[in-house]
Amino acid sequence: MKHYKKEQDGKLEAGLILYTKHFALTVDRALCKGCQICRLACPKEAITRVPQADLDGPDGSAVAVAPRMDVDEAKCDYCGICALACPFSAIAVTAKELNKDRVDNRVSADIFPVLVRDIKVDNARCKPGCKQCEEICPLGVLSVDTDKGEVAVKAELCAGCPACWMECPEDAIEVSKFIEGIIEIDEELCPEGCRRCVDVCPVNALELDEDDIVFAKEMVCMYCGACAEVCPQEGALRVERTAIRHTPVESGAWNKGLERLTSAEGLQREMAAANAAKARAALKNLETEVNA
Repeated sequence: MKHYKKEQDGKLEAGLILYTKHFALTVDRALCKGCQICRLACPKEAITRVPQADLDGPDGSAVAVAPRMDVDEAKCDYCGICALACPFSAIAVTAKELNKDRVDNRVSADIFPVLVRDIKVDNARCKPGCKQCEEICPLGVLSVDTDKGEVAVKAELCAGCPACWMECPEDAIEVSKFIEGIIEIDEELCPEGCRRCVDVCPVNALELDEDDIVFAKEMVCMYCGACAEVCPQEGALRVERTAIRHTPVESGAWNKGLERLTSAEGLQREMAAANAAKARAALKNLETEVNA
C-alpha cells in the first residue's frame, strides 16, 4: 500500500496504490473556488483549506484570494462524495484496476447522488448577435456562436447561479438553483473598508453599495460559503444551506454529509420530502394496477 500526493499542471492529485487498484482524487485548481462544500461533505475530515496571501490590486489595495484545497492522502478513503457534492465540478475521484484499461469515475456514484444541474437555453428565442449571457456568466458555462445564433452550454460546470437568466433580454434561458439557503451580513460587525468576501465570491453575488457597505444579491448567491472562508470577523457574515437538490438515493453516508452541509433540520426536511414522494409514487402505481 502506498499513499502519495503531488501538484502538477494546475492540479492537485492524492492517491492510494494497492496491490490490484489505484485510487486517485484530483482537484482542478482552475475550477476550485475555495468554498466549504467538499470540506463539510467529507466523512473522513480529510479535506482542509490553506489560507493564501492577498494580492496587490491595481490601485494598490489588497485583494483577497480564496483558500486552496488540500487533501490528507492518509485520511482519504476515495469514496467520491466530495466529487459528487462539488458545485463547480472541480474534483474527480477515480479507481483503476492495475494492469487493466478500465477506469471508474466517481467511484461511489451508485451510493451517492448527483447534483441536479438544470440549465436550458431556447436558441430559437435568442437575438442574433447577442452575447449577453456569455459575458455575464461568471464561470464560463455559456458560449455564443454568433454566426449560428446558438448558445452552447457546459451544464456540468453550471453552479446554479441564475445570473444569465436574470440578464437575458429575450427570456431564452432557464436556470434552477440546486442549493438553497440564507446569507446574512451584519453591517455592524463588518470591518471598515473590508471587501474580502466580494473579492472571492465566484458568482459575483456580493457587491459594495455607494457607501462601501457589502450587500448580497440573494437571487444570484448559490451559498457555497467561499465568502465565509475569508471573512476576518466572526459573526459578520453567515451562510446557511437549507436544501440541496440531487438525484434520488438511499445512503446513510450521504445523509450524514447532507446534515453537515445543511443541518439536522435540513436533513429531516429532505427525508420527509423523499418519503412523501415515495408515497405518491406508490399510490400512483396502486391506482394504475386497480384501473388496469
